[in-house]
Amino acid sequence: MGIPGARFPVVIEALPFVEYVSAVMRAKDLMNTDIVTIREDASVSQLCDVMQAAHANGLPVLNAQDELVGIVTEDDILYGTMGVFDKDGRTVLVRDIMTSPAICATEDTDVVELSRMLSGMRIHRIPIVLDGRVMGVVTALDVVRAVAEGALS
Repeated sequence: MGIPGARFPVVIEALPFVEYVSAVMRAKDLMNTDIVTIREDASVSQLCDVMQAAHANGLPVLNAQDELVGIVTEDDILYGTMGVFDKDGRTVLVRDIMTSPAICATEDTDVVELSRMLSGMRIHRIPIVLDGRVMGVVTALDVVRAVAEGALS
């Protein structure tokens, strides 16, 4: 095939069809939906039992209406109680040591923003919420795993 008036033959090939898809990974693609939570009125002793059984080092904290009110970690236990689970004759509760409010995100938050939140705030987990209810949790390990498996590049 040539171009009229050209001094030499010009071959024009059809360009391959390239489909550009926005492949932004979102929290809903990474989050763990099999989560363990704790009530704010649970004792720190109960919290330790739950965390040990779940092999977790941090949990979302819920109120009586199942709404996210905070997050509690091993560091909160260590520094919030200094190893004493009873103070002045009363049991130390999760609400006494939790971090509140919890830093959280929605299912549509992209992984880059989640990564910025994790690193910028020096946190290890972000509860994913919908209307105040915990739908899942994204951890720093979830992001690292996605990179290692090639889901993120």
